[in-house]
Amino acid sequence: MIDYTKYRLKSKEELAEILSGISSIFVVLCLKCYKEFQVVEEPECPDFQEYLKEKGIKFAGCIDQDFLCNNYLTDKKLAEVKLNDAEAVGVISCGLGIQNIAKSLEGKRVIALADSIPHGGNATSIVGYHGIALESEKCSACGECYLNITGGICPIVDCAKSLLNGPCGGAKNGKCEVNSNLDCAWEKIYERLKNQNREFISKKIEIRDYGKFKFDNKKKLSLSNQARRKESFYGGVYPLDKKEDTQNLAIAVFPEPQQVTIFLSQHTGSPAEALVKVGDTVKIGQKIAKSTGLISSSIHSSVNGKVVSLKKRIHPSILKPLPAIVIENDGLDEFDSSVKPILNWENESKESLTQILQDKGIVGLGGAMFPTHVKLSAPKPVDTLIINGCECEPYLSADNRVMVEYPEQIMKGISVAKKLLGVENVIVVVDENKPEAIEKLKSLPNIKVEVLKTKYPQGAEKILVKKLLNREVPEAGLPFDVGVVVSNVSTIFAIYQAIFEGLPLIQRVVTVSGDSIVRSGNFLMKIGTSLNDIVKFCFKGNKEKIFEEYHIKMGGPMMGIDQISLDSSVIKGSTGFTFLKKNPAELSEERACIKCGRCVEVCPVELEPLYYAYYGQKKMWNETIKYNVANCIECGACEYVCSSKISLLSLIKKAKKNAHNKVKK
Repeated sequence: MIDYTKYRLKSKEELAEILSGISSIFVVLCLKCYKEFQVVEEPECPDFQEYLKEKGIKFAGCIDQDFLCNNYLTDKKLAEVKLNDAEAVGVISCGLGIQNIAKSLEGKRVIALADSIPHGGNATSIVGYHGIALESEKCSACGECYLNITGGICPIVDCAKSLLNGPCGGAKNGKCEVNSNLDCAWEKIYERLKNQNREFISKKIEIRDYGKFKFDNKKKLSLSNQARRKESFYGGVYPLDKKEDTQNLAIAVFPEPQQVTIFLSQHTGSPAEALVKVGDTVKIGQKIAKSTGLISSSIHSSVNGKVVSLKKRIHPSILKPLPAIVIENDGLDEFDSSVKPILNWENESKESLTQILQDKGIVGLGGAMFPTHVKLSAPKPVDTLIINGCECEPYLSADNRVMVEYPEQIMKGISVAKKLLGVENVIVVVDENKPEAIEKLKSLPNIKVEVLKTKYPQGAEKILVKKLLNREVPEAGLPFDVGVVVSNVSTIFAIYQAIFEGLPLIQRVVTVSGDSIVRSGNFLMKIGTSLNDIVKFCFKGNKEKIFEEYHIKMGGPMMGIDQISLDSSVIKGSTGFTFLKKNPAELSEERACIKCGRCVEVCPVELEPLYYAYYGQKKMWNETIKYNVANCIECGACEYVCSSKISLLSLIKKAKKNAHNKVKK
């Protein structure tokens, strides 16, 4: 594999010159990018320490960091380091990292200890292509770095004329005469050196290998990307919404299934225990399986009919054969006597309402399926309820339609949740790509609606808590640890139906969209409706080769789960079914990580997924704990941008499952 490492340590002769008169130095080292990822110590820091020892210069310490050019993460690490004892800070990185450190440590002398390496050994490319930085200050990879004598400001890039030896004399009011939108780079250099009590440059600068570049277009794109990276929350990606086919389609009732397959595992925690046997007749809303513990949930029949089998079917989420109750629909539509509204619910105790939600089988409908009666019985004091209507996954629009068509019912569901949690502060949060839902919700009295920029994965609960309340959910913690409960908007609608209509969770709104779909839509589907029925009603392609030619994902393309059997069925956590035609071109095989850093750039919870790739491929699961794999929200953003096509999400899930020591060392 070609090594595109971006810097090399300066020669001993040049180091002697630039370190002359310095008694102590602290070193910041970039761990390199664009090379095959191998977790070994980079040689530059030990080599430099040995050099300092020879010269009698005090080594005040060293920190290393992946991707110094990522100013957001680098600044956080610098804030934890004490540099007061060091006379100067030496940076071993390409020009991007050196500029970034110099900008962050404005009052400290920063010295470039390395030279940037241009691609192909020359400086004729338009840009240096260094790292993952999206900052305004860039590096042209000219081959020799003089940032140590210019205060960490690059005249080649920051000066519109790329002057190497001082100002031209044409600056006016601090602005460049060529481009009045730019500050004069040399005035900035002069001011920074003055603030550091250093002499202005006294010798002539000559670049060994230099080509003058035009950076304007690159800078515009970089600044745009920088703003988008930090927009709303750090990281994230911007996949195409692909919601146009369904976002304006009203909820329609899906054709009544002739048979339903209702799994006993439709929630986080212990599977439910069957209460019926083959041959039993059941009614709509009748409890057919009971919860088996606190973290469990009851299951109800979604149709009227006869139990025809109790056997295993391929589960749509776990993708393994799991127990299910198969019911033949007789079409009589008779409701069980338990399906009745709770009159005067305000007079019910919290314990009584909690029991009702457990009996009605209400779980989180955003996908996690955590039992709602447990979530609304937070073990710690809670002061805020966040209703999540972001629905940031491409293609999906079920939550959007629920908000558009049932805003008053959502308000009533919120009132129940408020009573159970004992809170008054409620925030309904919606992405800006749902204007109709926003308008409907804002028209309601006494409701606070927060509209956020459309970005993935906006709806992750830890991200919402930080964005809306500036509270950090602790490592391995939950929102209630910081006084917050987050609930999906469709879950709130299910609470409304359970209390005000007496209806258990036997149906939900499901989006069907994607390629070769003749009937896209948002359908009210019975729990247990088979994927085969959905394909027959909505799909127009070749059904015989559907798994050969299409990815069918339960959910959206980012976090959705690839289906493997048409005998599977809708469960409580089925937000949608997305049909994606496979690429006719054969995809290149998974390659070794080249440490491009894109996964770090997009991770919304500020992790380093490249280490999950490195250790995961070697099955060194416990090593991933050191890099906080338990904090991963499995949004798939890292895999979405991976240039080596590594199945990061799969490795992350395996790491969480197989790591024995669950505590970070």
